[in-house]
Amino acid sequence: MEQSRPSLRIFALLSLGLLALLPVPAALAGGGDPPPPPQAPHTPWYVSIHAIEVGYDDATTDAAMEKAVDLGLEGVRTDIFWSDIEPVRDQWDGAKLQYYTNYVSKARWFGLDPLIILSGAPGWAVDLYRTDKAAFWQEYEEYVAQVALWVGDRVDNYQLWNEANHIPDPIDAADDWQLFARAGAVLDQLDPGAKKYVNCMANVLGWEDAVTDWVTRAGNHIDVIGVDHYPGTWSPVSATDWTPLDILIARINDPSDEWYGKEGMILETGYSSWAWLLADENDQRDWINAALPAVRAKINDNNLNNPYPIVGANFYQLIDTCTDVFDPANCRSDDPIFGQGIEAHFGIIHSNFSHKAGYGALKNQLQQF
Repeated sequence: MEQSRPSLRIFALLSLGLLALLPVPAALAGGGDPPPPPQAPHTPWYVSIHAIEVGYDDATTDAAMEKAVDLGLEGVRTDIFWSDIEPVRDQWDGAKLQYYTNYVSKARWFGLDPLIILSGAPGWAVDLYRTDKAAFWQEYEEYVAQVALWVGDRVDNYQLWNEANHIPDPIDAADDWQLFARAGAVLDQLDPGAKKYVNCMANVLGWEDAVTDWVTRAGNHIDVIGVDHYPGTWSPVSATDWTPLDILIARINDPSDEWYGKEGMILETGYSSWAWLLADENDQRDWINAALPAVRAKINDNNLNNPYPIVGANFYQLIDTCTDVFDPANCRSDDPIFGQGIEAHFGIIHSNFSHKAGYGALKNQLQQF
């Protein structure tokens, strides 16, 4: 039954002489306790999980998501790698596509919001980009469409590419905006209403200029600007130094700025426990206990006092790519520059799913959000 409008209710009460009988709120009556201070909106935390860390296995994926829920995380950020689902041009890997669609369904079942990254161009696509850009862009749009068709009914958030400003990225800086414009146009057709994110590596020189170019040329396909910041690992600053977040907050809330009106997010942050004594699990725990309160204070202040919010943060990552518990440096990554396993040790649990020293600290800090 449709309820009466408040003005009609008050008129009826006045007519009956009953308004005086209604209780008057203490604040209006001049007495009682003052109203509580405003609270910042809730800030959800995601966690990065790659299919390789769970072996493309459904049961292991379940176990990983159970850990995410136990930690108090609310979403999973996962690449549906182009190289996984189309390893050969125009030949789609049905088994990998089925794994990823199961993954998204599992995330929803566990109450975790899936934030899907469109990334990971296969070697044939990179070669095609160098020889025939028009053909590359067509193939790229087909990849985006394939992802949307398989999982779009259960996905509300997409990250368009990954760290396009990073040095190893194969796409020329002058073309980065096309990654966002083309993927965004496909998603607008196949998954309208989905939110679209971009992220930048914030310790690379010129990162602000890169983002400005993206929003200037493809801004109508960008809803959220994300910064990736790794103080203490990839950035030689303290855990409490969140200058990139400060810049993001200032620029999305400055009416004279090209970034104005976008939302913000920390799309990657974490600490690699990759070296005994130099950067070990105890250091990772201490980093969590220093970094996350600093992040929380900045996000709360912005979201209470500025119109454009920081809508979330993402911890990189849940599971070590590889863990040698006794000598982490022996667990090497494929990175030709940082070959001592830095990338392999960002997890908050070991590759055998046992907890690292900082697991409880992360769980406690996430509760504060």
